[in-house]
Amino acid sequence: MTEGHRSPVLPVLVFSTICTAATWLALRITGYALSWPFAVVLVWFALISLVLLSWQERAWGADVQPFVRRFMAGLVIKLLASLALLFILVKTVPKPVAAPLVASFALLYLAFLGFSTAWLIGRMRSVPRP
Repeated sequence: MTEGHRSPVLPVLVFSTICTAATWLALRITGYALSWPFAVVLVWFALISLVLLSWQERAWGADVQPFVRRFMAGLVIKLLASLALLFILVKTVPKPVAAPLVASFALLYLAFLGFSTAWLIGRMRSVPRP
């Protein structure tokens, strides 16, 4: 692949691995185990970030408006779909796990949002302008 067409797969996987390690460590310190709800959250953010980054990058071109629309749509899609997942998870997990799940969910949401934004800004700067 050329420099202008780098795939976000490896960076998303590396960032997801770092987030998984940080989540495991935080849960271990607080006395919780990395159980299935936390794994679902980690996999969700990795997948949604990868899908949205790939979709958003395809809108780059001479006209910046399609990219801006996809960027904003991606933010809304990630927010609404993530909130729906959080609602489902909170209703299905045992009560003692709900609080650490919500806290880790919020921190992971912000971490992946920051990563996605930084990735797209970095890629925008590397795309040659006409």
